[in-house]
Amino acid sequence: MLVHVAEDFGIHLTAVEVINGGVDRAAQNFLGRTETTAYAIKWSAGGSAAGLVVPSALADRKVRAVSAPVRTRDGRLYSERDGRRLSVTPWVGDRNGLDGGLDEAQCREFGALLAATHSLPVTPELAAVLPVAGHHQDLAAVRATEALLHASPPPDVIAAEARSIWADHAELIAAVVDRVGSLASAVKPSTVCHTDPHLGNVLAAPGRMWLVDWDDAALSTPEHDLMFVLGGAYGDEHIGDREREWFFEGYGPVTVRPRHLAYWRASRGLADIAFLAGEAFTPGEYGDTWRARAVRLLAANLGPDGLIARAMT
Repeated sequence: MLVHVAEDFGIHLTAVEVINGGVDRAAQNFLGRTETTAYAIKWSAGGSAAGLVVPSALADRKVRAVSAPVRTRDGRLYSERDGRRLSVTPWVGDRNGLDGGLDEAQCREFGALLAATHSLPVTPELAAVLPVAGHHQDLAAVRATEALLHASPPPDVIAAEARSIWADHAELIAAVVDRVGSLASAVKPSTVCHTDPHLGNVLAAPGRMWLVDWDDAALSTPEHDLMFVLGGAYGDEHIGDREREWFFEGYGPVTVRPRHLAYWRASRGLADIAFLAGEAFTPGEYGDTWRARAVRLLAANLGPDGLIARAMT
């Protein structure tokens, strides 16, 4: 990695360490250091180049709550190594948004950032890289997880609990699948969105916040992002009425369309439970500590306060 970053970006690192803890299986993350500066380095086969083009476009518009990619020596936003995108951004923040939430100024800046994102013009450069968000991939994930859960007996107690939770909620899951299909025709994606702005993708420092991990940026509708502050999403325990009020003071006036919100809640809720059940059911891949946590998260996601339940109201 030291050699790749030096050759491609002209940055001569003195140390590199692996950053563990994320759930993006298609990416490897590193902290790289020179004698004076720290960088976040990502080597990814997932998402799209939009994850670099969008924050770069925002930085060009003087939006400070993004960490703009460092350009390569020949002016590109990333290089390619072994068929994967290699990107470098300045290291920002001193804590994750899940570690204590955001204060008033940070909530307002969060809102202003998403408003700026949603007002980005879809230039030819953005149109060339932005996928169009939808539900088909999420429904495919649900079908794949159902097949996995029924393909063989549970290999251990964690897997058995995951399958039991899924079976107990089978009717609800089927109803949400139907709900997504019935709402899809009302949703016309045309707005630049992050699509995954939960607090786990927010970094904070006194008086500042940054939204990171733009790999899933897509054309969608504002509700796709706003659902993460409207209840039921990951990190929801840190976003109450007060934080929502601060957020929308920064975001500005908006009319949230109930059918659009329900659609994205249902689609994301299905994606989350498919991922969590699959991880919990598969021993040996990610460790039993994470698998046991995935079971707890699966139950919570299917509970009365999760996106699934909120999508059905």
